[in-house]
Amino acid sequence: MSDAEKLLAKFERGELLRPDAELPNVVDLARALAGLAGAKNGEPSAGAARLASLIGESDHHVFVLADGLGLNLLGDLSEGAFLSTHVVAELRSVFPTTTASVLTTLATGAWPGQHGVTGQWAHLSEIQGAAAVLPFAARSGGRSLSQLGVTVEQVFPLPPLMSGMTRNVLALFPARLVTSVTSSYFSGSRPRLGYETLSEAVDVIAKRVSLAAEPTYTYLYVPWIDSESHWLGVGHDGVRAVLNELNREVERLADGIGGRGRVVLSGDHGLYDASVTARHWIKPSDELFGALRFAPTGDDRVLYFHLRDGFENRFRARFKAQYGDRFFLLTVAETERLRLFGPGPISDRVRDRFGDLVLISSGVDVIEYVPSARLGRRVDLNAYHSGLSPAEMRVTLIVA
Repeated sequence: MSDAEKLLAKFERGELLRPDAELPNVVDLARALAGLAGAKNGEPSAGAARLASLIGESDHHVFVLADGLGLNLLGDLSEGAFLSTHVVAELRSVFPTTTASVLTTLATGAWPGQHGVTGQWAHLSEIQGAAAVLPFAARSGGRSLSQLGVTVEQVFPLPPLMSGMTRNVLALFPARLVTSVTSSYFSGSRPRLGYETLSEAVDVIAKRVSLAAEPTYTYLYVPWIDSESHWLGVGHDGVRAVLNELNREVERLADGIGGRGRVVLSGDHGLYDASVTARHWIKPSDELFGALRFAPTGDDRVLYFHLRDGFENRFRARFKAQYGDRFFLLTVAETERLRLFGPGPISDRVRDRFGDLVLISSGVDVIEYVPSARLGRRVDLNAYHSGLSPAEMRVTLIVA
């Protein structure tokens, strides 16, 4: 049985979940919100229309994106909690289920196979190497991509939806992120505001809606569930504390805007804990490197390998001997047949980013490429994302 067949069998048993354009998903959510805010994004999909109906028309929409809020986390809230009682739909995320990829999907309304953000690290032909997309920096040397002559349009080839919204738009990011290249891109170069605490952001939005003389769209990015889950593990009390704070503040926001607007909340992905024995690393000294043209890119549960000509069979044999069925190796053509990066073929303009072979975790295991400069100071986390587990793929739509 090929790895593609083994992965398909896991989909059929429900052990892993496949991205599915026929189910409500975060692509539909992005398009629904954009349409409600006046953006013209082509022929609306049936899924986007359904979600737009669930959200409802309003003069003021506030979209809260809670990074790392998987559907399973809502079970940790107390009975009758505000977030739990305002769930209107389950959504499926895109693959990879990682912040860089899903935020770009929410920004563009496009699947990863079209926008080309393949994970935390993406291969860019412009620099013949890996780049950290969110910090907009090269992996080697950490220099800004702008300094290397790489434009935003080259990294993000699709336009952001917020740039086409006809409403008064404001995007709120944590203060440390508000001036970044990617925050500017995600918000379509519309006005942005930095905040220090979630309470501060809620106060700003409630005042903005109450004083507005024209229709508004407000985007609020909240990163702390993701960061706390990474460090502490999904079930830790520290994660529950951050979740409870989100619950309180979103309820306060809904009360603060009264009947003037709609608060819409979703997550980009969930997280899945990985024990020490499920964590693996590829180093430059690894025998596998002899088969590669470039260092691997991707994320914790998905990697992309650019192979030297004639080395595929040798690479597969060595990799399987080392890792067995902890990970699957698929050709890019196989990922297209399984519709892993979206319902259509991967766009020619970003196809090179996906390499020749795509590694996908068969469940819990994670793997990371560790450059020589980082050997000896590697950081172990407790929870990870970017895979296809139900915990990572299932998110929610909350409307209040």
